[in-house]
Amino acid sequence: MVSTDRVRELVDSVPFWWHSIDVGGGVVSNGQRSAEQVRRQWEDLKLPELRGKTVLDINTWDGFFAFEAEKHGASSVCALDFYMWAMDLQEHRRHWKECQEKNVIPEPYHEMPYFKPAELPGKRGFDVAHQLRGSNVKSLVADFMNTDLERLGKFDVVLFLGSLYHMENPLESLKRLATVTRELAVIETQAALVPGYEHHSLCEFFESNELNGDVSNWWAPNEMALCGMCRAAGFPRVDVVSGTPSQAVGGGLRHLITGKNGVVRYRAVVHAWK
Repeated sequence: MVSTDRVRELVDSVPFWWHSIDVGGGVVSNGQRSAEQVRRQWEDLKLPELRGKTVLDINTWDGFFAFEAEKHGASSVCALDFYMWAMDLQEHRRHWKECQEKNVIPEPYHEMPYFKPAELPGKRGFDVAHQLRGSNVKSLVADFMNTDLERLGKFDVVLFLGSLYHMENPLESLKRLATVTRELAVIETQAALVPGYEHHSLCEFFESNELNGDVSNWWAPNEMALCGMCRAAGFPRVDVVSGTPSQAVGGGLRHLITGKNGVVRYRAVVHAWK
């Protein structure tokens, strides 16, 4: 049995945590997303019963949602990532903050010297949490947009969280998502509400770092576009779980940001069913 001091030592050996993860023994990693924030994010997904289901968590990062799916009784869980695992996240964060302070646009992250796909420094948090939790979650180092989907297989429930707006080709990513989904894909994404155009399918495009100073952010669909893209990709039924602010009064919608020309940016969640 690992002592609490040793658990804390291992957790503290990870230079940067994105998720706050309970690793046991009363120890929680000090993530950029607090334990309360990730708990609320999990609840906001409004997932169905996972007991006995197979689950794929795409772009898992530290693995909070993959570990939660395992905790909630999933029969097997696969955690897939490449981009964040390939980065030295402490150096990435330092570079990003420096660019913010200087008001300059960051270089593409995969062109920076801290992008080290052969070493996978960003996977350290996942590996430590996996070890300390005694987890059976399978990790797969792969870029979802390039990996062989036939070899990856199909899963009952697929989590596509915080990913769609990072995709240069969002419709293609949703088609690939439909290919690996047997029952349900849960999509959480940056979204936009353009007042007066709620009944038009629109996507806001970011050519550089307009969204949160992040050059890896490309798109923010409105609700109609998000649902329409899901259907076009191969999901016959799409249910909006957290929708536009006008539909979510009192429903727990968080992180509203008003952009130029009154555009409201927020986080949307949809359930896309096969």
